[in-house]
Parts: sequence; structure tokens; C-alpha cells
Amino acid sequence: MKSGPRTPRPIPLAMAVASIVLVAGCGRPADVGDQRSASTTVDTKPATGKIQVWAFANEGTALEGIATDFEAENPGTDVVITPVPNEELPRKVDTAVATGNVPDIVQPSTALPTLVATGGLASVPEGVMDDAQFFPGAVEAGTVNGTRYAVPWYVTVQALFYRTDLAKAADVKPPKTWNDLRGFADALKSEGVDVGYAAPFTPENSWQLLLPLIYQEGGSVLDAGAFTFDTPAVIAAFTTYQKLFTSGVATTGYAPTQPGEAETDVVKGDVGATTSGSFFYGYLRQTAKANKTNPDLIGIAELPAGSKNNDSYLGGSGLSVFKEAPNPAGAWKFIRYLTQPKVQATFYEAAGVLPAGTAAWRNEPLSTNPVLATFREALQSARATPAFVTWTEIRKAMSEYGEQLARGKITPEQAAEQLQRRATTIGTG
Repeated sequence: MKSGPRTPRPIPLAMAVASIVLVAGCGRPADVGDQRSASTTVDTKPATGKIQVWAFANEGTALEGIATDFEAENPGTDVVITPVPNEELPRKVDTAVATGNVPDIVQPSTALPTLVATGGLASVPEGVMDDAQFFPGAVEAGTVNGTRYAVPWYVTVQALFYRTDLAKAADVKPPKTWNDLRGFADALKSEGVDVGYAAPFTPENSWQLLLPLIYQEGGSVLDAGAFTFDTPAVIAAFTTYQKLFTSGVATTGYAPTQPGEAETDVVKGDVGATTSGSFFYGYLRQTAKANKTNPDLIGIAELPAGSKNNDSYLGGSGLSVFKEAPNPAGAWKFIRYLTQPKVQATFYEAAGVLPAGTAAWRNEPLSTNPVLATFREALQSARATPAFVTWTEIRKAMSEYGEQLARGKITPEQAAEQLQRRATTIGTG
């Protein structure tokens, strides 16, 4: 197994999950069927030949040991992994597609709909994946217009993170609803924290809280090809979001800008609680150890609920094969290998990311860690993010209106109406 150039993995901001968000159909559309390439089936014979993989820096580096095991089980294979910094991978993929010099396997991330629209990706053939072995949202996330283009690899899900010792001292338990969050945050403040609850509110990241709030009110971003921002469900979600700030639960006075800043603030007790992706748990524990703080003081809970549910959105990554891949058969066999339960459990220990396959959760340490059990429960109902070419533009627009809501510059009704018009102008691509 060879590796391409390695680049150290940058630690993202606490609220920054955009670069690894899986894209998928909004809600649970009826057209998400089991449509795959009918003319192709991947056999069970050993893989052969060179297999080139482009992956995000952290995942690519962690994948190297597993690739070596795969090569041992498949003599004659040579897996070449190129870890690429998160922010550089989309540009690298664009260049490769334009020049026709593509690898075999890629993490498409938010570029999935675009790569599908331009004909760059092959659909998932028979013999690679069984939908039933994955969390439903992860399958949905690799599906565009009813056809599978990415095999689920790992997942992330939003959760509430807090200091258990502060909550115990204040005699409070994690909030079950967003209305309960105020009492929880105030209680943590009484224990000396500066910010009871830190919420994303910038024009780049507020969508990360707005989207689950919309889901929790029974809403969606898109329905039958039309945007649905001007609906009662979205207005209710925007109202909940704005009240977090107007009631003093959250504040626009706290906006971490440096890598590791939010983690440090939670660990030191300056911030009592925050919401972020499941990846944040690993960052918090690493930061706690670096600051000689007990990492077991970091607690997690599922997101507080809205009026309908406490659904979150599912992030993470799938793996795709380029339509012009030099070794598609070998590529699909390597991807199939990576979805085996024991391999996924091994990858969790190497990379710290949660397996997309449910069977992997029956292996230690996934099966015995109560913290991870909370993530698994949240993953059962987590919904994928929308799958259309302009989703990145739409979520940026959502975040801009989110900031205005947080600062009290606009009403929920105005935000919904204006966002609907803007989204309609942008279109779905």
C-alpha cells in the first residue's frame, strides 16, 4: 500500500461540519428506490490491480492500515491513498474530472449532486451494498434522484455537549425540549460559566441549527421540487431559533473563530453547553487530556425536541467510484471491504468516526460505550441533508438570515418570506 502526499488534518471550528456533510434527498422522498446499474454486478473474486483513493486528510491517513490488510487478503492489489485537505478536495476533483485524469475512489461530500449531474460518477452496482445494513439516513445520503451513487462509510449526527460536573452541581439534567434549555443554561451559569449555551449564529454556520429545527417542526427545505421556506413549520423553527437569543439562552457575543477555541472553552468551563456534530466529542476529549482535565466530564445528550420530534441531520461521508475509473472492479471491492462490520469498527478506532453500518455497532468499543449509545439512538431518526446542486448556496442563504434572526434584525415571518424568494431565484440547479 502506497500513500500520496500527506497533509496534517486541520481541526475545524466547533460548529464547522459543512465540509463533511453528506448530501441527500430532502426528507424521505418516495422516489428513493433501489435503482442501481442493472448491467453491472461486482463478483466475489479477489480484487486485483492498482486502486487509487482520494480521501480527506484525517480519513485518508487512518485508512492506510486497513488498506494494508486488504492488500494481504487480495494479493496483487496496490491501494494508493492520497489524503487531501478538506478544503482542497473539491477543487482537486473538479480538475481531475475536467482533465479526465481521475482516481478510482473519492469522497464526494457536498459535490455529490454536481458530480452526478455532470455524469462523473458511476452508480453503485449490485453486489456492493445491502441497504438494510446501514442507517436509513446514510443510504438516503448517497442517493440522487432514486439512484445510489455513494456507499455509506461513516456518519456524524448533531448532539448536545455539556460539562457533567457542572450539571450535577447545579442539580439539572440535559433538556428534553428547547423550552427546557433555558433552565438548563441558567443553571450552568449559576455554577460560574460565562456562556450557558453556545449556538451557531454566523452567516456561515447558523444553518447547522436551523435545519434540525425545521425537521423537528415537521418541515422540509424542498417538496416536489419547490422550496418550502414560507411554511408554518419553517416559521415555527425560525421562531424557536430567535427565542434562544432574545431570551438570553444563547448570545451573539460568543463566536469562536480559531481552531480548537470552542473545545477549549467547553473543557475549561467557560461554556456550559453547545450543539455540534458527533465528531466534536473526540475533539473535546483530546482537548481535555491536553489541558489535564478529566475527559469523562464531557457529557452528551440527544438534541432537545421541537413540537414534532428531536430529529437531527445526518452528516458524514460516503464513497463513490468515478465513471472513468481505471479499476472500477477493484474499487468497488475495496469499498465493499470497508463496509464490513469489523473493518468499520477498526476504522472507528483509527479515525474516531462513527460507522454507517449498524452491525459494526455490535463490536467493542462501540457496543459498550454509553456515550456512543446516545449517538446511535440519534442516528436512528437522523435525516439526510438536501440533494441538489445549489444546496451549498441555499444553506449559505439560510445562515445569513439566521444571523439576522439571532440579532433581532428580522422577524421569523420576514425571514421565511425573504428566504423563500431568494431560494426560488437561486433554484436547485
